[in-house]
Amino acid sequence: MERRYNFRIYPNPAQETQIQKNFDCVRFVYNYYLAKRREAYESGRGIIGYNEMCRDMTQLKRTAGYEWLREADHNSLQRALKQLDLAFQKFFRNVKQKGTAPGFPVFKSKKSLRQSYTSPASTPKQYTDKRTGNVREQKSSVALYENSIKLPKLGRVKCRVSKKAEGRILSATVLRTAAGRYFVSLVFTDWGPVPFLQTGKAAGMQLGIRTLVTLSDGTEIKNPYFLKKSRKKILRLQKELSRKTSGSQNYEKARKRLARAYEHTHNQKADMLHKLTTQLVREYDVLCVRDEPLKKMIRERRFAGPLLDAGWGALVSELSYKCGWYGKTLVKIDPLYPSTRRCSVCGFEYMPVSRQKRIMEWNCPSCHTRHKRAVNAAVNLLKEGMRLAETGREAS
Repeated sequence: MERRYNFRIYPNPAQETQIQKNFDCVRFVYNYYLAKRREAYESGRGIIGYNEMCRDMTQLKRTAGYEWLREADHNSLQRALKQLDLAFQKFFRNVKQKGTAPGFPVFKSKKSLRQSYTSPASTPKQYTDKRTGNVREQKSSVALYENSIKLPKLGRVKCRVSKKAEGRILSATVLRTAAGRYFVSLVFTDWGPVPFLQTGKAAGMQLGIRTLVTLSDGTEIKNPYFLKKSRKKILRLQKELSRKTSGSQNYEKARKRLARAYEHTHNQKADMLHKLTTQLVREYDVLCVRDEPLKKMIRERRFAGPLLDAGWGALVSELSYKCGWYGKTLVKIDPLYPSTRRCSVCGFEYMPVSRQKRIMEWNCPSCHTRHKRAVNAAVNLLKEGMRLAETGREAS
């Protein structure tokens, strides 16, 4: 099993220069061979594969005028070619599938505020020294320490290791955000999570805007509205940016202040969602949630902003893989299931509830039970989810 960890790094000026060189070389190699593959395909010479691109890149480094490619980590250049090859494979696969956007590979821009490159970690192994005959151990090119990390071409870089990482490192991705901060994303393998204790509890989850999650037992988790609370500050920073001359130092300073404000809001929401999903997975053995068609819902302008701010997609995605990690069950229910208008006691379907979104409480005309809209929907999702879980359908 694999897991990804993100840590912030603090490179010194020399390391920042080397990171920028890696960014430039990886972007150049990707764009160079993308143009070459397009030219070969249009001229009828066929498709240039990954192995052929690697051999050609070796000769390119020896060509006059391209010696600067040797200054970058060679493994990151090969990974760029691999990503290009995978992009073409995905493009041809999407062409064969009807109703899927092909997504032809595009050139990487130097002006993009988010830059990154990936270096695979070599596997530690033993070898015999030919001069002395002693057995030596070749260490991995990427190693994580208590307060630093070793990266190819950079050496040891100061790193804030915020959590204990377990397993063997497969790759390291160095990236720079729009705010000018540097991070390293590590992929670990040979990692086995410890399952949470079984609690014998199950819950239905009704997602909402004002109340982010309503559980079938009546528990309500309010939406913190991080973006809405930061909007006043963000608007002020946008006005300051608009008054600066584009390309000047003051413009760059104002742009970074605005980017940090957006990044802070994103981090707040991500932290809240991770804590919430971990708590839900820890407390309940079975979670039942509606599989909402988010792509279709955000097409409506009045719903797009609140839905994206609430983060329904990230919440369900995190629940999905965390349930797999810790031995719990997530049941996704068909979005057409009438959980809102159906009475959880007698099963009567009261149509005005689904037509009028402002109805928060209603009385069942059949059994005269007083319902809270969200709680009633969560109870119905729980019942339907348990039925599907018993039959083994739609469970993950």
